[in-house]
Amino acid sequence: MQKRVFDTLPASPFARLRALLDGVTPRLAPTSLALGEPQHAPPALALQPLKEKLNDYGRYPPIGGTPDWKAAVRSWLLRRFEVEDVLAEDVQILPLNGTREGLFLAAQIAPQKANGLMAMPDPFYQIYASAAVAAGAQPHYLAATQENGFVPALEDISADVLNRLRALYLCNPANPQGAVADKAYLEKALELAQHYGFILMVDECYAEIYDPDGAPPPSILQIMQDKNLADAPVLAFHSLSKRSNLPGLRSGFVAGGISAMCALSDLRQIAGPQCPLPAQAAAALAWDDDAHVADNRRLYAEKFDLAETVFADAYDFQRPAAGFFLWLNVGHGEAAALHLWREQGVRVLPGAYLAADEHAAHAAPYIRIALVANMTVMQAALQNLKTGLDDFSSARKGPAA
Repeated sequence: MQKRVFDTLPASPFARLRALLDGVTPRLAPTSLALGEPQHAPPALALQPLKEKLNDYGRYPPIGGTPDWKAAVRSWLLRRFEVEDVLAEDVQILPLNGTREGLFLAAQIAPQKANGLMAMPDPFYQIYASAAVAAGAQPHYLAATQENGFVPALEDISADVLNRLRALYLCNPANPQGAVADKAYLEKALELAQHYGFILMVDECYAEIYDPDGAPPPSILQIMQDKNLADAPVLAFHSLSKRSNLPGLRSGFVAGGISAMCALSDLRQIAGPQCPLPAQAAAALAWDDDAHVADNRRLYAEKFDLAETVFADAYDFQRPAAGFFLWLNVGHGEAAALHLWREQGVRVLPGAYLAADEHAAHAAPYIRIALVANMTVMQAALQNLKTGLDDFSSARKGPAA
């Protein structure tokens, strides 16, 4: 068969996980901690329009968003990030059918360059690499390691790579490690984008899930505001999937600099990915309410308290600054995942499956654990996880001399 453009990409991490585990029968009742699908209750108020506005499915939605939706998103950006002045143009905020759609489509507006690259953190969210390939660029992976605080080191990017960059994807807060890039880091990234002529695309989907006692993660939009750069080469992506436990609503937005957003708006007019009117009505109510988001943070904080008690400093446990994943160094993530599933019925994702190179030393020793289930499930699952990892670690070390 003729080679396809996407054949150059690593396989889906979940397809690889199924290939590893699905032929194995676990000894205990199964619990999945592999998928980052929020399981807390979504806000009830946001579900009403989905029942009450059924007739609106008979209408074409405005691709730029309804007035109520736009007002709600602008209000949230002002409350959360104090961003207003540099997003004054109507086109600077657009609805998305989930951020995956926006992250993929946005790569198509990146400036053309010979032998162009699109850079992204490694481990990475698969949509970044697929977007790069679809846009005719080569993915360029920036290792996010314990040594650099799990935030790619911008100073290590060579001048040759920077000159060839068409876009830089960042995930802030990071998936899977939960690291947060500070304002100084974001300022540096924006300076590079301006100097070398590429688009800075920042996936901020986990920005509302952080330790209630810690500092809220910053947004690249705040850097635009601070520097009064309404036309910065910046796109920021947000979603209700994690913030409001509404992954099935497929509702998010993109905001950014005038020129980049005008180009993306023009492309969306051609591609036509409108968001249904009932979904926009539901999203407007969710963005307008912050109380359920605070409750969501509290629930995750309680589960991180539990994880800290269970693991202490074992397996390089670090309480993440944001997000809802644990990133544990277990020595060999793939072998550990197989052992945990077989012996404990706990399904986790090997770190190597999220990396560009399955043998990458910075990702292969890790597993990713999603703390999305309720506390009752998590109490049993984390204890089983710790027991299974201790057994796995002992077996790898072999009998004592």
